[in-house]
Amino acid sequence: MNIERCLKNEKNKMLKTLLNIPENIVISIGPTGCLNVLYNEAIKENKLGNLYTFPISEIDMVSANHIEKLEKYIVKIISENFEKIKSIIIYLTCADLILASDFSFLMEKIKKNYGIILKILERGPIAKRKITPEKRLEKLLVELEYELKNTSKIKDKKINDFKIEIQHIVPPVTSDYSGACSVLYGENILKILISPNGCKTPVAYDEIRNIDYSLQYCTSLNELEIVTGEIKGLKESIEEIINQNQKIEFIAIISTVVPQIIGMDLESIVENIEETLDIPCVFINTNSFENYYSGISLTLNSLANKFMVENKKIKNNVNIIGYSPLTFGKIEKLEELFSLIKSLDLNILTVFSDNLSLEKIKNSTSAELNLVLSYEGLALAKYMEKEFSIPYVIINVVSKYGIENTENILKRFFYKIDNSFEKLEKRDKLDDRKVMIIASPFMAINIADSLRKDFSFDNILALSLIKESRKFKKIEYLEFLNIVNTEDDLKEKIKEYKPDILISDPVYKNLINDGLTFIPLLHYGYSTRLYLELDYEYCGKKAYEYFKKIIGV
Repeated sequence: MNIERCLKNEKNKMLKTLLNIPENIVISIGPTGCLNVLYNEAIKENKLGNLYTFPISEIDMVSANHIEKLEKYIVKIISENFEKIKSIIIYLTCADLILASDFSFLMEKIKKNYGIILKILERGPIAKRKITPEKRLEKLLVELEYELKNTSKIKDKKINDFKIEIQHIVPPVTSDYSGACSVLYGENILKILISPNGCKTPVAYDEIRNIDYSLQYCTSLNELEIVTGEIKGLKESIEEIINQNQKIEFIAIISTVVPQIIGMDLESIVENIEETLDIPCVFINTNSFENYYSGISLTLNSLANKFMVENKKIKNNVNIIGYSPLTFGKIEKLEELFSLIKSLDLNILTVFSDNLSLEKIKNSTSAELNLVLSYEGLALAKYMEKEFSIPYVIINVVSKYGIENTENILKRFFYKIDNSFEKLEKRDKLDDRKVMIIASPFMAINIADSLRKDFSFDNILALSLIKESRKFKKIEYLEFLNIVNTEDDLKEKIKEYKPDILISDPVYKNLINDGLTFIPLLHYGYSTRLYLELDYEYCGKKAYEYFKKIIGV
């Protein structure tokens, strides 16, 4: 079995061809980890109108319930595009190949009922090993051309309008295993995705830093290994990598959709590697179906359970917990926070997760205080409070108010001083323009608070587009957060609220009218590499000037 380095990815040539087929729509189905990169490719080709994504839950996938839901999804798309399309291509992932999902009945039904040709195209490394992508695509195009010549659309049939979520304008959120890899970024941590090989592409796409710097690898599971659950040669391949990189401190084995579906015993594999090679090894039990928030939180907790030990507290030392480029962009965006901490004669022990090391993880328990930036860091902060008696505070670093509020928190905790709010700007008149914020949970709340204090906005709606909402509703800090579960729900919120100002990632711009004021705030957990060159700010006084200029106050 081969282990390949995850490096800068290549374009998906097959998808480009599919998106350019006249009067055709592509529906990509699978775990969320398989879909985001396709969305981004469609954007770059200016063909988003031709691509729909259909994220599947683990339960629906294993039970094959996703096929029934897919039928409703297809009929919904047909009802909205009947005059414009003649064919639909379902773009499958490894998960359906392993489960041997049968789409033949659905294909016949759609053709019979609507006269729309439905074809299945398998993608991913498992399909690639059976027949080359070029041959597979060539075969499909020949079949499609023949069927289109011999099939007529049924125009007099009433099309059912099923109630089902459509994912089209907004991209699927980045996966849990990409979140895990973002935490483990660094040159001294060996990361290995257990996958048939296809999962390396999303990881390379989702990492906005220099992935060539990070020791990120992916397995190439073959059919026998998938059937038996035994990975031959893994230990030897790891040993070879370690011999070439003597600075490696520990290994992270990261699960993906295939080992999850087949029930591969990765924990035993991890234990064996650790024992045989005499190097610490941690198992990250991601599954590709969850979002990056979940992956980051899970990874931080796995590292804590594995490596953290009790240390004597060091005066005036803090940790920063919950940083991820998927939420906050490159670490340089937080420079004002780091400068503030330094100006108060405080020291940062560890930033989770910027260039982590074993030493940084172990030393982190010497901190007197944990500063939490995001929801994804909250579980670790609570764990460290319980196990090592380190208190935590959730901080807001957005705009002038956020950084000054953080300054006040730090002065109160370390020096028992409370004077930072003397500098806050006072405004006599409230700004009655309606502001809508679409961002990660804590970021949305923090922006809203800062806009109220810095610019006297009174009408603010803070939103996050997240599937699972129960966890968030339990957090007091997020009391005023509006959780939106679907793209349709988000459209409805925009329609009802009618914002004058929108602060969000550019991926949401297609949902709004041209007439409002738009303030870009990148959220790489959705847009990944699409807008890397876009200039924006959210932290401290730089962000205050950034908002002020666009808002026009």
